[in-house]
Amino acid sequence: MTEKQKGGALARLAGILCNNPEFRRMVAVKTGLPCDTPADARALILKRCDITSRADLDHVPKAEAEFHAAFRLPWMRWQQGARQQNQTR
Repeated sequence: MTEKQKGGALARLAGILCNNPEFRRMVAVKTGLPCDTPADARALILKRCDITSRADLDHVPKAEAEFHAAFRLPWMRWQQGARQQNQTR
């Protein structure tokens, strides 16, 4: 019997992001797909990273790299842009 791997820091981060309405808005804008609920965000992450569980982000190097490139880095840039807009107001 195969033991299910536990998620670590990336799985927790993905869960936190999926629950963030602004993150979901960014995902919808970037992908052109609806991302209204945490379940929508989770499904998009799993599909894009080609995994079946967010826990895989901590154990599958290719999925980790895709998560960073497709979600984490764009989110960091999105937040930076929002901060810059707020500073110019």
